[in-house]
Amino acid sequence: MQLFSIGIDDKDLDLKDLIYKKSTVCWMEGLNIEENRIGNLIFLNYRIGHTCSPSKVAKLKERIKMIIADMLATIILEDLQSSLVQKIIQEEYFYFDKEDQDRILRDALAIMWGGKNPIVDSETIREQWQFRVWDRLMDHLSTNDELIFEGFIRFRLKDFMSELESAVDRAVDELLIENEYNEFIKLLQYFVEIQDPKVDEVHVVLQDDTRYVLLDSNLRVIHNEMLEQLAREISDKEISHDDLLISSLITIAPCKITIHEYDKIKNVELLNTINNVFSGKVIMSEERITPKK
Repeated sequence: MQLFSIGIDDKDLDLKDLIYKKSTVCWMEGLNIEENRIGNLIFLNYRIGHTCSPSKVAKLKERIKMIIADMLATIILEDLQSSLVQKIIQEEYFYFDKEDQDRILRDALAIMWGGKNPIVDSETIREQWQFRVWDRLMDHLSTNDELIFEGFIRFRLKDFMSELESAVDRAVDELLIENEYNEFIKLLQYFVEIQDPKVDEVHVVLQDDTRYVLLDSNLRVIHNEMLEQLAREISDKEISHDDLLISSLITIAPCKITIHEYDKIKNVELLNTINNVFSGKVIMSEERITPKK
């Protein structure tokens, strides 16, 4: 007697193997799986191998329904999540090279499960989705003895697939932003390399008004006509003090930069940019210094 049937694409042999592997509990209940093919679908039919009373069949069917729902929910959320994301990437972002696609895959899964958000508990997210998928599987199996796996994902898990697609889109955006940032850093490095240092050493000091003052090796304020002109131009355009600092350092192109009380600078991206542009030339110091007059 047949209890339930799961239909899968005949090309998805890995999924079929997973279902067989995870159906051990069903076999312990005296069930076996028989296969039959209809078109491009393989149906895995869960059948009772012995005669049972109607009441026992009803109880067994209810128990197996819960087992199948739990098994398929686990397969979707744990075993197939990477292949589902890969499919989205190959359909929407096929033009990225393999290295970038692998990066997008890793980042998308991290985004999906809260791995890039320290405030979010990834285990809680997984448990919530596990229950949602399980509940929808139970709802389907309560009125149907047959489940087409791909159709279930497509029509009953639209929100889950939408979350995966959003995670992929965010991962792509982050990758593009990082690539643009790296190109920007290379351009700034080039500007620094093609000019002679105006000063050998620069000390960067953050003032109380969030402005920066640049000192030479003798801790005297650097007065430079180019810097003053640059400051006037930037002030007219209302560019931030952080941008002015970067532009000033690139203009001076020093051999050594010491950033004092760096821990008080809230813009971590600014510090990273200076480190990247002047690679090997930057010292982060907690020391407080006072300009000499």
